[in-house]
Amino acid sequence: MKTITGLKIQSRDKNKVNVYLDGAYFCAISLETCVKHNLKPNTIIDEKVLEKLIFESEKKLAYEKALKLVSTRYKTQKEVKDYLASKGYVPEIIYYCLKKLGEYDFINDEKYAESYMSHHLKKDGVIKIKQQLFAKGVSPEIVDKVVGQVDNQEEQILALKEKYMKNKEDTKENYLKLFRYLQGKGFRVDEILKVLKEAECYI
Repeated sequence: MKTITGLKIQSRDKNKVNVYLDGAYFCAISLETCVKHNLKPNTIIDEKVLEKLIFESEKKLAYEKALKLVSTRYKTQKEVKDYLASKGYVPEIIYYCLKKLGEYDFINDEKYAESYMSHHLKKDGVIKIKQQLFAKGVSPEIVDKVVGQVDNQEEQILALKEKYMKNKEDTKENYLKLFRYLQGKGFRVDEILKVLKEAECYI
């Protein structure tokens, strides 16, 4: 058993309280947890009980951080997981946060993928979009489902071709550079060749 000899609200974070046991700093917990469990100086407490309160506090603080992260813009599960891990939270707390965020639909990898693809379709090809979604931790099943909704990108390729070739001479060398540019943007080779052929940009 230990005696709580001090409770001090942190100067940099008014929602956290430093807990001192037997005159020495022991941990920091949320102010809400402190009030909820009526922790006061000179209270005798079992360390195991306090450890449970710490875990409860950490779950709340981690969830608040995760909620703040996803409130700025949509994130994938992997992005949230990596963020919380970088803050030192253990897997059990991270799992709790991901589960709770998912229940409220604050994270949804399929919706994220649909939004991401819709935003990038005009400037990037589906090959590049797939690679970027994979890098963000979206599952292959979701990526294939979302990207599979795109019939073709010939209009986007033509628009980018017009923009790229503006003020450039119609030469084979420039057409080859155009082809490499479009390929680098992640568009399918067969669609690029079809558009260039129809535009009489022979390479």
